Amino acid sequence: MNSGPPEHQPEHPPESPLKGKVILVTRPAHQAAGMLQQLEQRAAKPLAFASIEISAIEPDLLLKQRFNGLHEYDWLIFVSANAVEYAALQLDRLKIQAETIKNEIAVIGRATQAVAEKAGFKVTLALKKGFNSEALLQHPAFQAAQLRGEKILIIRGVGGLAHLGDTLLLRGAKVDYAEVYRRAVPQQDVGIKRQQLSHNWSEMQINAITVTSNESLQNLYDMLGVPGREAMLKTCLIVPSRRCQQLAQALGYQEVVVAESALNEHILEALNHAMMGKG
Repeated sequence: MNSGPPEHQPEHPPESPLKGKVILVTRPAHQAAGMLQQLEQRAAKPLAFASIEISAIEPDLLLKQRFNGLHEYDWLIFVSANAVEYAALQLDRLKIQAETIKNEIAVIGRATQAVAEKAGFKVTLALKKGFNSEALLQHPAFQAAQLRGEKILIIRGVGGLAHLGDTLLLRGAKVDYAEVYRRAVPQQDVGIKRQQLSHNWSEMQINAITVTSNESLQNLYDMLGVPGREAMLKTCLIVPSRRCQQLAQALGYQEVVVAESALNEHILEALNHAMMGKG
């Protein structure tokens, strides 16, 4: 009889709360691969359905003047990862390297910071908590006493929110915009079709939806018809901000979980939390 110590049994890693879960990913088609891959690694069943299309704009004379005159600005503010990505494209066309830009640079959101640093921009101000324009406006660098006479270039998409620029103007700054991309409802579906979601949502057994902006959320709602839309509103929704949560609730979503930001890692954390304990 063996009276020695019991053999050590290898520990099995805990099963992912996302195992077997069907997750609808609404990122733009060219930005969805990372999220889809990470969901597959967690044994989830991702469905790609882009509810927003991002495209570069053809630069006009004003945009070229803004970028060729960057030395005139005290601050550059990138409002999103897309703003960084498409600004970098425009700068490259003008033979301006991100590494050579000497302006103070502020970014909104961790995803924006990550893309900016990867592109070579020297980020001066990245928020430690709060990842929206309101949080940026609370930073000491953007109070009236520091802003008087400062010249700021806000880099964003066409038709972006005016609140940030308007507030900076009221605090004494001079504000210009560089609009480097446009957002639109996709004209064609890649992969899964909106008609499938509209007619077969319940049969597809979708457990959760991820959105990364107010536009992608609104577009998703507008793209679907009944009965799918009604079933969608009862499905768990992961959003990247309180502002997005407010829109979701106004649209009628019944279960909304707010992630820390739009970064894949934060969306996945929120998904894990939401799916934990759900069969």
